[in-house]
Amino acid sequence: MLVVLYHARIGPFHAGYVGVDIFFVISGFLITNLVADQLEQSRFSFPQFYYQRAKRLLPAAYVVVALTTIAAPFLLSGSSLIEFRDEVLGALTFSGNIVLWFQGGYFDVSAETKPLLHFWSLAVEEQGYLLLSAFLAFSPRRWWFPGAILLFIASLALCCYLAFWHPAAAFYLLPSRFWEMALGSLAALLPVTPRMAPAMSWTRLLALAVLVFSALGLSHPVVGAASVCMATAVLLVIPGSTNGAVRAAAGVGRISYSLYLIHWPLLVYVKALWLAEPPALAIWSALAVSIVTSWLLCRFVEEPVRQGTPSGLRLVSGLTAASVILAVSPSVAIAVTDNDIDFGEMRRINFGLSSACDFFSRQPPHDIPEPCQSSKKPEMLVWGDSFAMALVPGLSETIGKAGLAQLTMSGCLPAIGVAAITRISPSPYSRAFGESCIRFNDSVLSILEKRKNISTVAISSPFDAPVSPDFKMLTRTKDGFVDSEPSMDIAVDGIKALIDAVRSLGKRVVVVAPPPVGNFDIGDCLERKTRGSPILGPYSNCKISLGEYRQSRARTLELLNQVSLKAAVEIVSFDDFLCDGMTCRTEIDGKFLYRDSGHLSYAGSVSIAQQTKLVERLIGAAR
Repeated sequence: MLVVLYHARIGPFHAGYVGVDIFFVISGFLITNLVADQLEQSRFSFPQFYYQRAKRLLPAAYVVVALTTIAAPFLLSGSSLIEFRDEVLGALTFSGNIVLWFQGGYFDVSAETKPLLHFWSLAVEEQGYLLLSAFLAFSPRRWWFPGAILLFIASLALCCYLAFWHPAAAFYLLPSRFWEMALGSLAALLPVTPRMAPAMSWTRLLALAVLVFSALGLSHPVVGAASVCMATAVLLVIPGSTNGAVRAAAGVGRISYSLYLIHWPLLVYVKALWLAEPPALAIWSALAVSIVTSWLLCRFVEEPVRQGTPSGLRLVSGLTAASVILAVSPSVAIAVTDNDIDFGEMRRINFGLSSACDFFSRQPPHDIPEPCQSSKKPEMLVWGDSFAMALVPGLSETIGKAGLAQLTMSGCLPAIGVAAITRISPSPYSRAFGESCIRFNDSVLSILEKRKNISTVAISSPFDAPVSPDFKMLTRTKDGFVDSEPSMDIAVDGIKALIDAVRSLGKRVVVVAPPPVGNFDIGDCLERKTRGSPILGPYSNCKISLGEYRQSRARTLELLNQVSLKAAVEIVSFDDFLCDGMTCRTEIDGKFLYRDSGHLSYAGSVSIAQQTKLVERLIGAAR
């Protein structure tokens, strides 16, 4: 229920995703009890073990995958459909965690367009079952407890390391999540006698309190998850009374697997129809449908198959046939919905000159790479994050022989000594990312000092992270790096320091404001409108409300105003060109200006640069 409420954004459980941590501990506990009992009775076999797992997990999962695939062509964009094909293969092979690790993070905005995102935890569970059952089956009984401790320590140590340097890997991959299952295994192997239970009953109340407060919010990803898992282990080890509340919770538990499978695709598709956050009534309706459907799925699919006794050959042949059909279905859907317009090409990621110019996961550059300059001696440098990348196609198309260079890092605020990092972890924008961002900006400044040919520097960013409650500021001091609450003053001072440093090198600077944005995915809206797909809510015309834009980005616009005043720098904006008194355009002559919720597409970048004479504006405004 914590996970469902978290996904639906209902209630105060901002860290409801800890329900997955609880789930892993319970899984380790149950499977260890099951396998240990069968081993001690000399009746354990791997074929029988996986036969039972397949009966329990696959039928309901396959029904949900099938229903999700049927709806996908009508509700997903072209690029999302291509990713969905990989998600289906991941779900069928229990490698969904690896597929999603490559696609992007669980906490990214794009996660809300992945109907089978939640299958990653089932993949980790099945991979863990393989490791845990093999460990118990092939090691002597006396090694079980110390072996589980060693696995717990090794996995937790790896998790602590990856949480800082590679948070997505720490979240998705079995080696860094297995410690939670190992803890459940230790709880199953721990010798607790009935006499000990009453003396330890007070710890149940403490454990419940830990679970509730952790679900309200976690201060640290590993420490918070460890406290949740320890509390879960306590509740599993120490028996409690079976009262009405427990029986009610058990009723939810009966349909919980089907509910987990169904709720997320429904929420994704409801949000796809609205293009943005749906009204509360739509969310509650989706949850109501989820509960009813999960009961039906449990009653007519889960329970009959689990309680039945199909032969192993019949089960394997049926599941194999279903797997093949489901595996090819997304490709068929893509072929059926294909048309003359290549939306994937229109909405491809805008890296600017080259993907080699994004230093997000690379060492800071010592010089400008050859793919990141349009001439041997470029006179303009574009410096910033992914929004700066999106400006480059138009600038490079119109700058002529003068040429430009590009030094960019996704998510990295162009500032000296400060960076914006996310408050919630795991996230690509971790503390390690913030330190790397600060070093990247230092490197760009060093390169500028050597590049005498560059006379104009254009910096660009959405500039919204430093004033967002979802982010924190990381500041470099003489004693190291210190994080603090989001601060406009810190961000303005950091950007001003960058501008002053560039000017001290004898170069001129101009700041490019981000294009107008709405509270919806503009690229998705334009594609859905062109395809004729259903769109609900206020954004069916795909235009940006000027009032809504200025209200939602008021803090960002104020930050840019402060930068302009304190650093005496010109802010070049596209608002006058794109917006009238009421709305802002999102397409010109049938060309999508945006590829997603805020980044310019390649075609949009070129159109805006040509029609606004952007190169001349930037050179004229730089000082």
